[in-house]
Amino acid sequence: MCTAIYENQNRPLFGRTLDLEYSYGESVAVTPHRFPLEFIYEPRNAAHLAIVGTAHVSGGYPLYYDAVNESGLAAAGLNFPDNAVYHPRRDGFYNIASFELIPWLLSRCENLSEAVRLLCHTNITADAFSPSLPPTPLHWLIADRGGAVTLEATSRGIQIYDNPVGVLTNNPPFEYHLTNLANYMGADSLPPQNTLYPSLKITPYSRGMGGLGLPGDFSSTSRFVRAVFAKSHTAHAQNDTDNIGRFFHIMDTVTQPQGCALTEDGAPIYTVYTSCADLLCGNYYFTTYGCRQIRAISLGSLALDGDSLICYPMERGENIDYL
Repeated sequence: MCTAIYENQNRPLFGRTLDLEYSYGESVAVTPHRFPLEFIYEPRNAAHLAIVGTAHVSGGYPLYYDAVNESGLAAAGLNFPDNAVYHPRRDGFYNIASFELIPWLLSRCENLSEAVRLLCHTNITADAFSPSLPPTPLHWLIADRGGAVTLEATSRGIQIYDNPVGVLTNNPPFEYHLTNLANYMGADSLPPQNTLYPSLKITPYSRGMGGLGLPGDFSSTSRFVRAVFAKSHTAHAQNDTDNIGRFFHIMDTVTQPQGCALTEDGAPIYTVYTSCADLLCGNYYFTTYGCRQIRAISLGSLALDGDSLICYPMERGENIDYL
């Protein structure tokens, strides 16, 4: 249960929520130019673009949930159960396990066009990272400074869709989410007009009634609609700092308070973290459930020619500024 957003009102921004019932102990991980990226079937990549994002680091390998590279190409993988279909190794294709896809793309491609060309010759395999970490069924939002696509690997094979709304959640497949928007095309931030019975004077009794009918639950279809509405109606920011704040406010419309949605076993789902990557300058911003203060890592301020992974812990208690 996650939501990813690409936003390009005044500045290209990309981020996601990770909504789970537990944390894997994520960290913000920087993969510098000479960190050796190993792949199951493809050759090691020992000299590549630098990457920053949130990952579960296991055995020294960054299992990225979302990330951006120094050229401004970003990707996020979101849960896609019952629809994602991976395949055995195929001759004539690049064979990449699902957990390798983000570092595979971001280490090699500088923009979305290069990524799409590479994906057209890529087969996503069902290989596990380890016995304790089997492959996760995923689909992906991929974006650069000019636009976004959705990548889905299904029984029909690799599907790459232009994503004009810059939003991705979970099931059902992406095409359904776009069709479902027609059910809410009348939602507006303006007060509603009386088209029900024009000859009768009907006066709105509250502000915000133009959005009546927007779904308020935490299902993937409802989060998709709310994210699209918030993106298209949130007021423009005046500067770069306000742009970052605006992005996190949009994400607030889909974040999940712990306990408002439960798993089948009764475990409370919550937004483990929220991220925002600036695709122009390489800054990576994040908040966590326990600390809503926005923190940042800047690729531009780091020495990126090393060969060792750089990790920053994300967990921290809430920072309350007493006045």
